[in-house]
Amino acid sequence: MNVISMFPPPGTTIDGWSVVREIGNGGFAVVYLVEKHGRRCALKLARHRDSSGDDKQTHARTLRELSALLLLDHPNIVKHRGYGYSEQGNVYLALEYVEGWTLAEWAERKHPTVQEVLQVFDKISAALSYMHGRGVLHRDLKLSNVLIRKSDGEPVIIDFSCASYSLAEELTDWGLPPGTDRFRAPEQFAWLREHKAEQRAKYAFRVADEIFAVGAMLYELLTDPRPTEVQARVTLNSTVMKPPPARALNVRVPEALNDLVDCILSRDPAKRPVDSEALRRELGELLAYSSAEFLRPVHPPSEQRKPEAPGPVRPAVEVPNSPDALERGPVRTGMGLLAGVATLISLVVAGGFLLTRGEPTEPGAPTVAGAPSPQSPPYSAPRTSSAPAMSPPSPPPVLLTGQVTAAPKEGSTVKTTPSPEVPPQGRQLRGRTKAAVAADCATMTLVAALAAGCPSAQIRPEAFTCPAGAEESMREDLRWKVNQSFNLTLNARHGPEDVVWFTAGADVVGVVPKGVLSVQNAFAPPGTHFYGKAYYLSDRMGRSEGPALVIRYDRVKLPGQDERPVCFVVEAPSEGYSDGRVKAFNSGGGYVVDRWP
Repeated sequence: MNVISMFPPPGTTIDGWSVVREIGNGGFAVVYLVEKHGRRCALKLARHRDSSGDDKQTHARTLRELSALLLLDHPNIVKHRGYGYSEQGNVYLALEYVEGWTLAEWAERKHPTVQEVLQVFDKISAALSYMHGRGVLHRDLKLSNVLIRKSDGEPVIIDFSCASYSLAEELTDWGLPPGTDRFRAPEQFAWLREHKAEQRAKYAFRVADEIFAVGAMLYELLTDPRPTEVQARVTLNSTVMKPPPARALNVRVPEALNDLVDCILSRDPAKRPVDSEALRRELGELLAYSSAEFLRPVHPPSEQRKPEAPGPVRPAVEVPNSPDALERGPVRTGMGLLAGVATLISLVVAGGFLLTRGEPTEPGAPTVAGAPSPQSPPYSAPRTSSAPAMSPPSPPPVLLTGQVTAAPKEGSTVKTTPSPEVPPQGRQLRGRTKAAVAADCATMTLVAALAAGCPSAQIRPEAFTCPAGAEESMREDLRWKVNQSFNLTLNARHGPEDVVWFTAGADVVGVVPKGVLSVQNAFAPPGTHFYGKAYYLSDRMGRSEGPALVIRYDRVKLPGQDERPVCFVVEAPSEGYSDGRVKAFNSGGGYVVDRWP
């Protein structure tokens, strides 16, 4: 039974706690700001009672979260304040109320320096070292699960609803543990492919997975000036190749930090720091240096100002248009994905990115590094052998037009310390065998596939299982049924009546527009966002006849709620196809599925 309708409005009480307002809403529980005897807490109320036949076992998960927190007492980990039961019988967990920003909000509002970011991650790593030493794994580390307290600037790790500890009962029936796909280590997806036919097989989550999540968080803050925005981003956990080096997307990232992040995000878990304490020591070594590049904001504050009016969703793949644009970070102009593809390929050639047909080696991405600095710390991350670096020629200054002027960011006290920029240099990359590349092409984005020399067949989707937790999420949280249909605008950047070119292999954000049928409102109301990837089919598949655009949406966000994994497919007749792009009407109906067709 879904008891969300039973949750009390502000002003009512839960076991003596007076509800002030709702402050969080997830798949397992709803979180309220509450008061009792003048003391404020965050009260986490399980979505179901113990006896309500809940497949997600939200009651048991809340009690397991309590058990995990009882093992911990650290200044950078949220503290428990007790537990009890609501009048309806739902278990609740009272937690320390942390008034602060999420890590993403903090990065945008405070314009932290590289050193300040490292200080935060040093404390996060110390908290993880303490946590792991007591046998607790968080399993859902991400930017929204770390708060920066406003009063003292301390980071606090929150939301242990996915956590586990030594000898804890396993509550997940599906192969992968609960968590957020973007921050999963690539070996989880490799394991899933190998064991997809084994219904009872379960992935053994390890410290190496947790360390990868820390690296993914750090990468996001270093490469994205506005990490709170809903947008398509570079894939971090492809099993085929690494994301572009952080310094390739933001030249302000010091070379030594770039190398450390590259090490943490290695496809091979054995090449990451061996544990969270080793990671803390790596970060501490970088903190010992105070050269100018460590003392300036990670991103120019002007890049982090919010536009006065909501802008369009950014392109699916963000790459610099030219070497001089690296200082400005990822491109956000409306030049289109094809221009980005051409630019990436030109940068790949200029940087010496070479694929060979020799013996297979670990897949990776070119490492970008600047000229050595006399004050750079002696970090020695594993690197592949390389040919002499080739520096791209310096182009003339480029004047960007059509930029939005916004009001200055309030509350910023960070001063920028200017220092000369060092142009990045490319390094050679050893490739994979032709057979290995062909086998993995289907898992790559279009840009990555083009750079790797993949055949055009990668634009056709392969049959595969739905994302982790999608079946439970659709059945329990969303109340969706297989073959249920919804209407939506396929690409939120364009109007519902437009004919739009979709880039095969690129990410797509769809939205439910106003005026949809009322019967749909209970399941996918206006404002619901769908996140997925576009494909092109030159033959019949499923419900489509002839050439078709196929969009697989694997995440959904209802208004006022958290993202949830889903399996939702749209097939639309093709109006044309050219150079990796397919044209189709921007409105269409899709279907809920339990497996990708």
